Amino acid sequence: MSGPGGEPDPQSANKLMEATKKRGLLVGKGGLYGNTMRIAPPMTVSKGQIDDALRLFGEALQEAMQQ
Repeated sequence: MSGPGGEPDPQSANKLMEATKKRGLLVGKGGLYGNTMRIAPPMTVSKGQIDDALRLFGEALQEAMQQ
C-alpha cells in the first residue's frame, strides 16, 4: 500500500491485514517495505468462495482507510 505521495505505507497495510483477519479472511503481507498484500487461495477454491473473499476484502479495505 502506498501513501498519498506514493511512498510505502506499511501502517495502512497492517490496518488492512487486521481488518481482514477480523472478518475471517487471512491474507499475508510482504514486500521490501511490508506494504504488499499477498493472497494465496488453494487451487480448489470455488467461485462463491472467491466472491465472498472479494466482498470481505472490500469491506476490510473501506474500514482500514477510514481509520
